[in-house]
Amino acid sequence: MIRLAKYIAPFALAVVMSSPAFAAIDYSDDFESYTEYVGPGSIGDIGGGWLVFANVFTDYPGCTAYEYGYGPFPAPNQDGGFSNITAGNTGLALNVFSNYADDVHAAGKCLETSVFQERIFSLADAGTYDFEFDVQIPIALGTGVSTYGFIKLLDPVTFATDVFLTVDTASAGDKSIRIELDATADGKILQWGFSTVASNYEASGRWYDNVTFAPAAIGPPVLPLIEGIPIPSWALLLMVGMLGYLGATRLRARKKA
Repeated sequence: MIRLAKYIAPFALAVVMSSPAFAAIDYSDDFESYTEYVGPGSIGDIGGGWLVFANVFTDYPGCTAYEYGYGPFPAPNQDGGFSNITAGNTGLALNVFSNYADDVHAAGKCLETSVFQERIFSLADAGTYDFEFDVQIPIALGTGVSTYGFIKLLDPVTFATDVFLTVDTASAGDKSIRIELDATADGKILQWGFSTVASNYEASGRWYDNVTFAPAAIGPPVLPLIEGIPIPSWALLLMVGMLGYLGATRLRARKKA
């Protein structure tokens, strides 16, 4: 039994360390409880903590010469710009598109609009996370238009972008982004959501559904081998218990001696 300890102890530690239980953020939204937009105009905000922000660049489609930004504001439930709740392919969904109420479209400038969730990250939230969602296509994207899902980590003082991960959403289907957040992210602004880059009133809509930002499902470590034979998890747990029992028994025996 003592001989097995060198195999069991590292495995038991790996099981504990690989668990996502230490991660505290666990977000999901299927939009079924939201109010569907039927228009015209605006029917208020979407709710659910969704925010919007916009960045303006003077060049399009390059979008490299930054001019200014505005926001954040509560995400609107409207047809003029940013977002609304629509009847998607499998129920209500989040419709994200450019801000067509902004006259930079007419000026041919580049407009990047984002609809997102935001949290202040803390050390207690440390762990590996997956941002997952479904993409539905209501219309073909216009010339030069791009859409993507993203995760951002911002400095709370300068608002500089420390981390910026994206996944393209031009095509339909399940999309995901994985991020490892550790102690260096403590106190920073964490965002996840969807962006649209467009100009000239080009079509830009994408529907998003079944959104989650949650601890990554990390599988258990590879089972160790004893004399070339893999040990099942239940057997390892039993052995760990037996080792603990034997250790306690020996400790009591030494105290009596």
